[in-house]
Amino acid sequence: MIGLHFSRLNLQSAVKNSFIFFTALFSLSCYAQTAKLAIVIDDIGYHPKEDAAVYAMPKQISVAIIPSAPYAPQRNQQAKAQGRDILIHMPMQPVSNIKIENGGLLVGMSQHEVTQRVQAAKNVVSNAIGMNNHMGSAATADAPLMTALMSELHKHHLFFLDSRTIGKSVAGKIAKEQGVRSLDRHIFLDDSDALHDVQHQFQLALQYARKQGTAIVIGHPRKNTIAVLQAGLAQLPDDIQLVSMGSLWRNEKIVPPKPFILLFSDLAAPTNRAPFENIPLLRGVPR
Repeated sequence: MIGLHFSRLNLQSAVKNSFIFFTALFSLSCYAQTAKLAIVIDDIGYHPKEDAAVYAMPKQISVAIIPSAPYAPQRNQQAKAQGRDILIHMPMQPVSNIKIENGGLLVGMSQHEVTQRVQAAKNVVSNAIGMNNHMGSAATADAPLMTALMSELHKHHLFFLDSRTIGKSVAGKIAKEQGVRSLDRHIFLDDSDALHDVQHQFQLALQYARKQGTAIVIGHPRKNTIAVLQAGLAQLPDDIQLVSMGSLWRNEKIVPPKPFILLFSDLAAPTNRAPFENIPLLRGVPR
C-alpha cells in the first residue's frame, strides 16, 4: 500500500513536471518567433483632431513633434502623461528648394548654430528621448552638419532615427562615430495617401518584421493612415508585437507570451475513499 502511494506521487510529480516543461517550451518557441513592430507618427502638433486620434491609439506608438508647430508644447506634455515615447521631429534642409520650418537645420551651419537650434527644440519638446529628421535629404547627406548634430545629441542623451529620405545619408555612420545610437526607418506607411496603398504598406511592414525581426514604420496624422492603423492594430497577428521606439533604443527583450492557463487546480484534492486524504493534482469527489 505504501509502495502504491509513492508510485502515485511519483506519477503525479512526473505529470506536473512534464506540464511545466512543455508550457515553458511553448513560451520560448513563441518568444523566438515574435517580431517587433515600431510605429512613429510624424508631423505632430498641427491638427488637433488628427493628433487626438493618434493619441487615442496604444501608447507604444511613438510621436514625433515638430518644435515650431502651434500645439507642440501641449502634445509634448500630453504624450508624457500617457507614458508615450516622444521624438523631436527636426526640420532639416531637403535637396529641393522647399522652405523648412523655423528653427530647422541647414547645410553650412556652424557648431554654435546647431547647438542653439537643438537646444531650442529640446526646450519645447522637453520630454523627447530621440530625434528624427523632417525632410532633410540634403542635411542627412552632409557630413559636417551631421557631425555637429550628433555631437549635440550625445550631450542630450538622445538617439537618432534616420527617416531615410535619401539613400546616401551619412547620419547613421556619423552617429556611431559620435557614440549616438542610430536607427533607420524601414517602411513609410503613407507616401501615397490612398487607402489601398496605406493598407498595402501596413501589410508590407508586417512581412518585413517577420523576415527581419524588427520593422520601424513612419506614418503621418492623416485620415486614411489613422483608419488603417486602427483596424490593423486591433487585429495584429500573434507573431507580431507592437513596441515603442524607446524599447528599441534600449534593446529591450520581447516579453514572452503568457503560458497556457492551468485548467485544473494544483491544490490538493480529497480522495474518494476514507480517510479522504488530500493528494496534490488528484481530482476526487469534493467534500
